[in-house]
Amino acid sequence: MQDMEKRTFSQEFDIRASDDTGGHVISGYAIVFNQPSEDIGFIETVDPKALDGVDMSKVFCLYNHDFSNVLARTDTKTLTLKVDDKGLAFTCAIPNTSLGADVFENIQNGNVQGCSFGFTVADDQFDTDDQGNTTRRILKLDELFEISLTCIPAYPETSVQAQRSYERYRRSQQMERLKLWLYLTEKLEKDE
Repeated sequence: MQDMEKRTFSQEFDIRASDDTGGHVISGYAIVFNQPSEDIGFIETVDPKALDGVDMSKVFCLYNHDFSNVLARTDTKTLTLKVDDKGLAFTCAIPNTSLGADVFENIQNGNVQGCSFGFTVADDQFDTDDQGNTTRRILKLDELFEISLTCIPAYPETSVQAQRSYERYRRSQQMERLKLWLYLTEKLEKDE
């Protein structure tokens, strides 16, 4: 089996509150076609046909490529993947866990802005120009193991976005008012 490779991308995530469990949903692009990577020893692009026929029935969404930081997976339907003209779009239901809350907060604050993916290559092409600059075009992935949310992207064109739902916002505002009311009530009782 070939060594698994990882490539990182960045852009904006789409974030929104998910449901009454307090979870969140993020979406964006984990892979973008025909867009150059940062210089990773060479410049890399992914061909629009690179995902044709690739089994994506068991792909994980991780935080920083760490399998102890699983956020979602396709086989549990908490992660959905769709190939379109732009690349590999994803939607991920972030769990209502401490890791999920931390990742969501970091996305909202702009600390995590990128995506990455772990894969093996079935076919690629390397070219070197007259100045010695090397480019690699990934023509076909063999396997896609995971997509990751990361703060250090190698591809500047990927995206992840967050949108907070009005209902979740309203509940958080109610909670803040309740905390303030309790604080003021306790302070008044102490002063009497």
